[in-house]
Amino acid sequence: IIKGTQVYDAQKGAFVDVGVLDVQQIFGRAGRPQYDTNGGEGIIITTHAKLQFYLSMLVTQAPIESKLVSALCDHLCAEVSLGTVSSLKEAVVWLSYTYLYVRMCRNPLAYGIPFEQSTHDPRLLAWRTELVQAMARRLDEARVV
Repeated sequence: IIKGTQVYDAQKGAFVDVGVLDVQQIFGRAGRPQYDTNGGEGIIITTHAKLQFYLSMLVTQAPIESKLVSALCDHLCAEVSLGTVSSLKEAVVWLSYTYLYVRMCRNPLAYGIPFEQSTHDPRLLAWRTELVQAMARRLDEARVV
């Protein structure tokens, strides 16, 4: 049961609507076959004005995009610290194992990759290399690696 569809966002300093992914995550817990043999139900209590928004959100499917780019520098630093990545070439390969790479290949425009580049380089090797080099420069400037 979701009672109320607004939560406080400290960064914005205001109440904001509960996100699509949060609602789907909560409702996804209802009716998991391995735990609940009778099916599941999800109840959302919201204002009448928001009702149509949440109904349409729950019945239409939207692809889930990766947010890794916003924290890629931190993740790359962790991989270097763990010893998983020790060169730019290894970092480019490591990036190919992420969900970010899967989504970049499927929806390149959402990640700022020009359509021409994605058609000429379907594995996005040049784009991944540029991205990794930019993150490595940031880590080097911060004297982390």
